[in-house]
Amino acid sequence: MRVATFHQSTLVLQHAMETQARLASVQTQQASGLKSADYAGLGTDAAILANLEVSVSRSEAVIGAAKETQSRVDMVHATLGKLSDILTKMRATVNGTKTDSQISALQSEAAAHLKDAAQLVNSQFSGRYLFAGSLTEAPPVDLMGYKATSLTTADTSYHKGDSYVQTVRLGPGNSVDYGLTGDRPGFEKTLRALSYVASASPLTLDKLKDVSDLLVSAQDDVIADQSINGATASRLKTFIDNETQYAAEAGKLSLELASVDVAAAAVQAASYNVQLQASFSAIKTLTSLNLHDYLR
Repeated sequence: MRVATFHQSTLVLQHAMETQARLASVQTQQASGLKSADYAGLGTDAAILANLEVSVSRSEAVIGAAKETQSRVDMVHATLGKLSDILTKMRATVNGTKTDSQISALQSEAAAHLKDAAQLVNSQFSGRYLFAGSLTEAPPVDLMGYKATSLTTADTSYHKGDSYVQTVRLGPGNSVDYGLTGDRPGFEKTLRALSYVASASPLTLDKLKDVSDLLVSAQDDVIADQSINGATASRLKTFIDNETQYAAEAGKLSLELASVDVAAAAVQAASYNVQLQASFSAIKTLTSLNLHDYLR
């Protein structure tokens, strides 16, 4: 017959089971490096961690959109630079034309530059026309039937896009306009000057001063657009840098909240293991007690 140790044995066994559960939890933390496999095990840190993770995801999304826009802006900048180069070459040729015998060569060069300029304004990025406004699936410039007859009157009849300016939204109250359209003054003046020189019949030497002035004005407008575009690129870069830094810091904080101190967990596991062994030893002692041993 055993001594009445049922109550004590039950308490010790319950303590041992609780300790064993804690030991298993700590060992899982050691293996995964995480405090818990779900939010429920994080206590008051759960809401903070969830908010941080949502914030990081949102930042990564807007960073992606900003980088995509930055690539488009960079291509616009390169396109404007090439257009400015065409204007520089054309101005040099116009200013170097001094005799009627040179007119034919000038017109041929203007026709070639006109085609190149139109192709530049019809540039695409990821299958979308950069300068078409909202009508990004169709080229904004169509030279079919376009023939400039005046050096002083604007003519955008070549333009098949619209005047919608593309915008990227980077967050509440933060959006960036980045699009240029094919009817911008720099584009219009470039195409008008080149078309006039290429198609005028006859093109006389006395008109070349006006052509040169129009080319200068066109280049000024193109350079102005480059400056605006550069400011947009700078704004996007600043945003991307700042948002990337924020995402990195928020991600680091999220990791700190979710991660366990492995060294501390090892110490805790060792402590639980000692407690567990002590509990097992106590249970063994209690179950081995016998009244007969005390009555002899």
